[in-house]
Amino acid sequence: MAHENQINPSEDQIRTRSYLIWEREGRPDGKDSEHWLRAKAELEAEFEAECHAASLEGESTTFVLPLLPISSPPSRSVSAKIAREADPAPASAARR
Repeated sequence: MAHENQINPSEDQIRTRSYLIWEREGRPDGKDSEHWLRAKAELEAEFEAECHAASLEGESTTFVLPLLPISSPPSRSVSAKIAREADPAPASAARR
C-alpha cells in the first residue's frame, strides 16, 4: 500500500483506543484481544480516510513550509519610517 506508513497507528494509539473501547463496554474481562483488534481497525480506517481526504486523485499532497523566522526585528530604515509616520510634527519642526 502506498500510504502504509501513514495508515499504521502506533502501539500507544491502539492501546489508548482499546482502553476506551474496554471502558465504553463496561470493562468486561477476557475481551482484550477483541478490543485491541477493533481499536487497530478503527484507527487504520480513520488514518486512511484522513490520507485520502488530504490527497488529490489518490496521490499524496506534500506541503513545503518556508524556512523563515516567524518574526524578525525591524530594520533601522523601517523603524525610522514608522516613527516619522506616527509623529510627523516633531520631524518637520526639527528640519526648520
